[in-house]
Amino acid sequence: MIFSLAEAKEVKRAKAGFIVSLIGAILILIVDIYMYYVIEILEEAAGFELFGFAETLVIGLFAWGLLCAILVLVGAALMWTGKTTAGGILALLFSIFSIGSLAWGGFVIGMILGIVGGALGIAKK
Repeated sequence: MIFSLAEAKEVKRAKAGFIVSLIGAILILIVDIYMYYVIEILEEAAGFELFGFAETLVIGLFAWGLLCAILVLVGAALMWTGKTTAGGILALLFSIFSIGSLAWGGFVIGMILGIVGGALGIAKK
C-alpha cells in the first residue's frame, strides 16, 4: 500500500508552549544546580560543614528541584510530540511545585515561564 504526503496526518504541536516550558525548565535546572554549588562554596569558605537536618534539607531541596525541572522538560517534550494537554498539565503542575526547590523555582522566573508554557500547551498554542 502506498501513502502520499497529502494523506499523512499532521500532528498539532504547541510550539509556543514547548519553547516557553523548555526555557522555564532550563532556568529551574541551572539555578538549582548553581544554588547547590554556592552553598558548597560558602561551606568551604567559612570552614564548616552542614550536618544533620540542615544537610538533609539542602540535599532534599536540591533533589526536588532537579525532579521538578526534569518533569517540566518531559512535559515540554510531550507538547512537542503532539500530546499537548498531558504535557501542558505536567509542565504546569511541576512548575508550580518547583517553588519548594532549593532555588525557589529558578528564582521564580523559571516557575512563571513553566506555568505560562504549560497553559499555552493546554490551550494548544
